[in-house]
Amino acid sequence: MTKGRKYFGMTLQQVGILVGLGVLACLLFGVTGIFALRKGLSGLPSRAPAVTPTIRPTSTLMVIPSLTPTETATPVPYDQLIPAGWKQFKTGLIEIWLPPTFKSTNKAPAEELAVLGANSKKSLYKMRISISYEPLSGDSLDAHLDDRLSKMDPATRMVERRKVSLNSTEAVRMVFEGRVETVDVNELVFVMQDGSTVWSVVYVAQINEFYDMLPAFEQSIKTFRIVR
Repeated sequence: MTKGRKYFGMTLQQVGILVGLGVLACLLFGVTGIFALRKGLSGLPSRAPAVTPTIRPTSTLMVIPSLTPTETATPVPYDQLIPAGWKQFKTGLIEIWLPPTFKSTNKAPAEELAVLGANSKKSLYKMRISISYEPLSGDSLDAHLDDRLSKMDPATRMVERRKVSLNSTEAVRMVFEGRVETVDVNELVFVMQDGSTVWSVVYVAQINEFYDMLPAFEQSIKTFRIVR
């Protein structure tokens, strides 16, 4: 009896064919989706890409060479500064050595020691060495000297002024040209500071003897020392 019945205007056989086609379409759509998904997944990397680490240049530690401190020169032993055959001149405060031809003489009130050279037939002026001291004026030895030089006789001309080291003792070396009465003389002066006291050692000779005696004067000043 059901053989002739129709559903939605179609026979039962036609409905069965339609359902079969629908199921087949669903199957085809499902298979296509699976293949599309598999293809999409195949495009993805199977594992995370290896990360190549960026090698940063390491900073090289710069080693600064250590500076070797300059050592203070060891003073020459005093005995080695005294030339053979020289004579010592000494007071309660200082001592100095000179060639044996020199001898002590009367000193001025401001002097600690005064020494004269031997008579010379070629010189009208007898060589003289004097040592004196005075309190430091100003805040430095240079300021003290500037003050003293500003009061110097204009007829006396300073031709040299420089700092020197006398057996590791700092001093100022000066050379002057001047005249004593009618005689042209040169003076070699060394000035040293000892605390608040300034010491001066002056070598004076007639100009024609000065440069002959200069090496002896330069050696003599190295033997000057305060003995107290």
